[in-house]
Amino acid sequence: MNTINYEKENIFFTGRTNRIELEELEKYLVQRGAILVPCLEKASIVIKGKYTPLTIEDELYELSKTCIDIIDINTLEEELSKNLDIDSILLAIKISKDQERLIKLLNNEFFEDEIFIKLLKLYDFKNEDIYDTDENRDVCTKIAERFCSLIETNHNIQYSPIGVYYTALEAQDSKLLEVIYNMPNYAISDKNAQEDQPLSLKEVVALNPNSSKTLHLQILKNNKVNELKFLALNDSISPMVRKKLYEKKNQEVNISLIKAGNFDDELINEFLKDDVLKKELLKVLKLDDELFERVYKDLDDVSIIYLSSNESINTSMIETIFEKNIDNANINLLKNSNCDISKIDEYLNQNDKVYNISIAHNEAISKEHFEKLFSLDDYDVNISLAQNISTPKDILVSLSKLEDRYIHEVLCANESTPINVLLQFQYDGGLKPIISNNDTFREFTRKMIGM
Repeated sequence: MNTINYEKENIFFTGRTNRIELEELEKYLVQRGAILVPCLEKASIVIKGKYTPLTIEDELYELSKTCIDIIDINTLEEELSKNLDIDSILLAIKISKDQERLIKLLNNEFFEDEIFIKLLKLYDFKNEDIYDTDENRDVCTKIAERFCSLIETNHNIQYSPIGVYYTALEAQDSKLLEVIYNMPNYAISDKNAQEDQPLSLKEVVALNPNSSKTLHLQILKNNKVNELKFLALNDSISPMVRKKLYEKKNQEVNISLIKAGNFDDELINEFLKDDVLKKELLKVLKLDDELFERVYKDLDDVSIIYLSSNESINTSMIETIFEKNIDNANINLLKNSNCDISKIDEYLNQNDKVYNISIAHNEAISKEHFEKLFSLDDYDVNISLAQNISTPKDILVSLSKLEDRYIHEVLCANESTPINVLLQFQYDGGLKPIISNNDTFREFTRKMIGM
């Protein structure tokens, strides 16, 4: 924005300032050659503030037609915000520890995010919870207002501690993440938490791929297992950090490294020596033919069952495992999209309920297979069909006509369930929350309202 020339202009204020103290605004104007006058009659420029009396409003309107310029207080405050010597202000606050002035500055939305974060770093929460005092609450509200995208659809989030949690979850600025990590910790309830869902602010920051290498080292130094677990799940950690995490020799941390694939080949043999780590490794290891042979040759039957659930096994690996004829492994293999069609036919012809349920989970079977499974009229098979995103639409519609509550719930969660079926179910209060989380229905709703 263009800076107004105040040189030798007579300035008079009406009303109140908004974000910046009157004393600072006056100082700014004097530094630019303005003359502050005590009354409207002597003014060439009027700064119109908040709560200007109506009588003065009318007088200003008449004067503006002929001999006076009127500047809104927001315009002046924005101009001052863009021209502040922020380094001097930061230094002054560091020395004075003037938290009241700092809070006012944090409320100034004219500052760029970079300046806001520098100011936020100086705020003292006084070892109290982030929402325990009015001051802490106001600061956290400003954090969510600036950085949390969810307030666009739910304005109440900014007034709740969960707003800072979601901010940390989606933050892209590493400096902001460093500040949040060093705030007093806050944790959400674990009542409905998903597996490997971070519960505290520090855990969220540890998991965020935009967190800095410096912060990763700080988390390593703090050596708190709950934070290390989520750092181990972080996709962006360096090989050096992965190595240091492994060197902690903590089983929970190593499980997280395995789940995230944050390990080098040289550690595979080490993980295979530990029964718990081996189980996790076999489920998620990205296999090629050479690695499969290396791992498979020494496995016992229980370990083969875990390997059979690995989504990276290909058709030839599946065939090799089938040769062992381990019942629980067969069940896993029949769910795999790479399972050969001949095996699907072979096990479907056995008329075994458990195998039929497994095949009904397979997203790569043919329409004829789906139709045969549906024709069985087996309740448990129907549940699997209702859950499968590849089940033909006509079968999903037929399943929706069955008078069964659980099948209806499963259909409402399936992204492939036709919209007309979801619309039919949304009038059921118990099913509506499930439908609202269905991505297909969300997309349909967005298009309907033109978003």
